[in-house]
Amino acid sequence: DGNCETFLDYGAVERSNDAVRTGSDLGMGVPLGTPPGYYTSIFDSSNGQGFVRVGGGSSGRYYGSLVADGETTDANGEVIKQYGGDQSDTFLVRPSLLEMSIFGLLNVFLGRGSYVANEDGGTPTLATCKNSDDCSSVSYCNSESSSSVLVPTCAGGSCICGSRSHYHPALDEALSAVKNVGPGMFELQDGEEGISALYTEPYWSNYVGVRVYNDAGNTPGVFASSIGAVFALGCIGFVLRLKKTMVKEKVY
Repeated sequence: DGNCETFLDYGAVERSNDAVRTGSDLGMGVPLGTPPGYYTSIFDSSNGQGFVRVGGGSSGRYYGSLVADGETTDANGEVIKQYGGDQSDTFLVRPSLLEMSIFGLLNVFLGRGSYVANEDGGTPTLATCKNSDDCSSVSYCNSESSSSVLVPTCAGGSCICGSRSHYHPALDEALSAVKNVGPGMFELQDGEEGISALYTEPYWSNYVGVRVYNDAGNTPGVFASSIGAVFALGCIGFVLRLKKTMVKEKVY
């Protein structure tokens, strides 16, 4: 089940964390479906490409890459606003449900061992949460360290000490998002000499699945070949006998 409760629980928390961090709720990542289909899809703003929003919340514009000086215009002649001119300007990413879930699972696993022990030396009971805002006051994280890694965050419904997992874009280093246009458009980097083959993730339909077959060895193949050979010899014998009979009856 690609939409199992574990994936949905961890994905919902990461969705809420991102909404708190950026001020934008991009929704749940693309699910695997039932049964799960492990297609990679197209690398765009709905499938893991990082992009930037400038110019306000609901009226903001989205770019895969932004280079603006306050005078640059787009294809429609409108001035492209500089990043940081509005309080809601931010960088965004919408991973798949599987990626969001693994992100949270890794945070829970890697966050263990960073808790401050109870007075009796035991492991503290983790506070419950819906997003990172609910974890700002937990006392069992190592507050003596200045590392941002140990800042409490929410993962899988529990407050853990720090976010240690990271997303990695599956895109060749020679490709980059086209400047000042929407996400999903890419170009070759300047100076790319083509020393190695470029790669991108292909598009697979979500109807593409996986079938597993048992290896029965060589016996079925030998059996099928033998039956085919016997049948072929039988057909040849039948044709020759039929021809001989027709010649004898003077109808051939």
